Amino acid sequence: MIFGEYLVEQNIIREKDLARALEIQKTDRVPLGRLAMQKGLIDNKQLFRILSRQRKPEEKNKSFGKLAVAMEYLSQDQVEALLEQQTHTNRLLGEILVSEGWVSQMKLIKALKKFRSLNKIN
Repeated sequence: MIFGEYLVEQNIIREKDLARALEIQKTDRVPLGRLAMQKGLIDNKQLFRILSRQRKPEEKNKSFGKLAVAMEYLSQDQVEALLEQQTHTNRLLGEILVSEGWVSQMKLIKALKKFRSLNKIN
């Protein structure tokens, strides 16, 4: 059994809340610019310049990565590596459930401890 199903089974969250949280999880990724800064590939000024350019009407359909390459802040290889990393940056289910107000952090922690003990997860 997965943790989300356990939460529904225990009436901690509703099934529709789990479904919505899973949808959010699929699409909620760390922005590419933030990842590039975290990796030390660009600085704050460069990030601001790329985002400012992205807001211009003639550039609004261009992705952050394409603009970063065009502005010579990042290489195409760096952008591709960042995009790969970005696919693994989804928030945890519990984070989403708490941030959306569907469960309290304390209740989630208690449920997780019980779930782990039932499934012998260390």
